[in-house]
Amino acid sequence: MTKPCEYLEEMGEDIALLSTRQEQLLALRQYGDYLDSLDAAHKTDDNLVPGCASATHIIVALQDDGTLKFSGDSESFISKGYIYLLIEAFNGATPEFVLKEARPCVQRFAEQAGVRLSTLQSRANVFENVFSFMQRKTAEALAQQGA
Repeated sequence: MTKPCEYLEEMGEDIALLSTRQEQLLALRQYGDYLDSLDAAHKTDDNLVPGCASATHIIVALQDDGTLKFSGDSESFISKGYIYLLIEAFNGATPEFVLKEARPCVQRFAEQAGVRLSTLQSRANVFENVFSFMQRKTAEALAQQGA
């Protein structure tokens, strides 16, 4: 498995190489097509990412080997692309990495890929909102394991 930061750096470079913002959004939409749909039973308020204009849900499972497995879905095709990239980056990571070390990688990706340059503020924030929610769900999973 490619390390999360390396994966996000590579994906950020790929998106940045696209010549127009329209091409970048199309690429994100295509990444979203790879995202498996989230079962309706998981589309609850507890799994709803706050601050997203479209209903966006994230769940996490702490695996027996101590790593994380994320799943997610969104009504927005662009958000689905963001979710796909974050899940690909952080599935298999440790909770400690996601909680303590991953934010700089996510911020570098956002800058490199121009995520913050969206004309819609809700779209500009969704990437970081999803990541922050992934961190929250990770902390909850650890707390449940320790209970």
